[in-house]
Amino acid sequence: AAADKEPDYTSQQAWQGGMQSGEGNFMANCVTCHGPQGKGDGVLADSLDVKPRDLTNKSIMSSRTDEYLFKVIKHGGVSVGLSDSMPLWGTTFSDVEINNLIKHIRTRICECKYSGKK
Repeated sequence: AAADKEPDYTSQQAWQGGMQSGEGNFMANCVTCHGPQGKGDGVLADSLDVKPRDLTNKSIMSSRTDEYLFKVIKHGGVSVGLSDSMPLWGTTFSDVEINNLIKHIRTRICECKYSGKK
């Protein structure tokens, strides 16, 4: 299926937002663990102690606030009691870039918003 096709990580479209592009930064940095569609099936997923989060899981992702996702991305999994396999990205990405990543995850990967329910 076309949806399973490996995306072109260097495509013009992915980087249309420049270096702050949520899609571009996801494709360049997150796919190795989370996979191209965000399903937690990246090439490094099997080598990790804890399987990466399936970011397409609407029930889990809609129970997480944007602030929570921001903290996980910026300060790593341990900052919220998750695995240290999720590294901190605060030294790589600016706050704007992290917010753009969250927007990309919300609009293109889980296609969900925070529901207000845990």
